[in-house]
Amino acid sequence: MSRPRSYTIAAVLIVLFSLIGLFFELPNLIRGPGEIAPGEEGPPIFLTIVNFTLAILGFVSAYGVWQVQKWGVVLAIGVAALSILSGIPAIIFAPFLALRVIGVVGVIWSAAIIVLLLRPRPAPAVA
Repeated sequence: MSRPRSYTIAAVLIVLFSLIGLFFELPNLIRGPGEIAPGEEGPPIFLTIVNFTLAILGFVSAYGVWQVQKWGVVLAIGVAALSILSGIPAIIFAPFLALRVIGVVGVIWSAAIIVLLLRPRPAPAVA
């Protein structure tokens, strides 16, 4: 079975997105709810747990997409859609412009993954 190029690109994007998500969410998860700096609230612990869970599920879905499994594609689309939904509060409520930009990039990245996975497979060449 041949893997479509869009699946390969999507799997790589999912792994990178999950690694970045773990890199940013693991310190928040370890620290727990509270202040990130004196006088500054951190992200809500619920969003931290959701984003951490989505990062873990991202690795599982990337494996499924890489193996061209239908469950992997469905899981990856679901994870990307939930990532878009969890990124919207970052765009709206982030206290710094840099965090808003990161939220926008995350939403665009997740949308790109969905588009890549929903692209139709090329038809085999007829001889």
